[in-house]
Amino acid sequence: MVSIWRGSGLAVVLGLIMVAHAAAQKLEIKTEKDPGADFTAIRTYAGLPPAPMVSHVAPDAVTNPTLSQDALGPHIMAAVTRELVARGLTEAPPDVADIHVGYAASLTVGFNRTYLGEYYGYVTGWASPILPGHAPSTSATIAEKGTVLVDIVDRASNRAIWRGSVVTRIQHERTLEDRIARINEGAARLFKQFPLRPRK
Repeated sequence: MVSIWRGSGLAVVLGLIMVAHAAAQKLEIKTEKDPGADFTAIRTYAGLPPAPMVSHVAPDAVTNPTLSQDALGPHIMAAVTRELVARGLTEAPPDVADIHVGYAASLTVGFNRTYLGEYYGYVTGWASPILPGHAPSTSATIAEKGTVLVDIVDRASNRAIWRGSVVTRIQHERTLEDRIARINEGAARLFKQFPLRPRK
């Protein structure tokens, strides 16, 4: 009888570990677009310099070099660039490119989604989903989250015409190689919802 319980208990523990692992691996993908934008007219892009990483964690939190702007920034932009090139876009000087591409990353338990547009000075049209005065004054933190926002900005109007966001739970024990693989996976899944399809 005891051996059966132990076997069942082991199965339950393994099941819980698998569920926790799956939850930790989840990528939350969200996109928004300007319904009036003509994406078929886009031929060229230029990358904006990265906005400073947002970090709203405990002041005495241990810093993790694999979660820094220097470590992740080049891989984020490389992943986004691959997706744009796969759709036939070519890089051009910022003053003539059809679109500008900006991104912001955060390590936080809450993130103001207007931050990226405010930093660069373009109009997003997508405000924070929480109305002022309705945000909770207190909260309980269960896990840190990492967020990457990608904005596609029409250069001529200086207005964002597409935004994508990827959110995932942060696991501090992951290696830089693990994080790069996650970035690539996140970019691939995010751009599946981009209005332009990859070229064959």
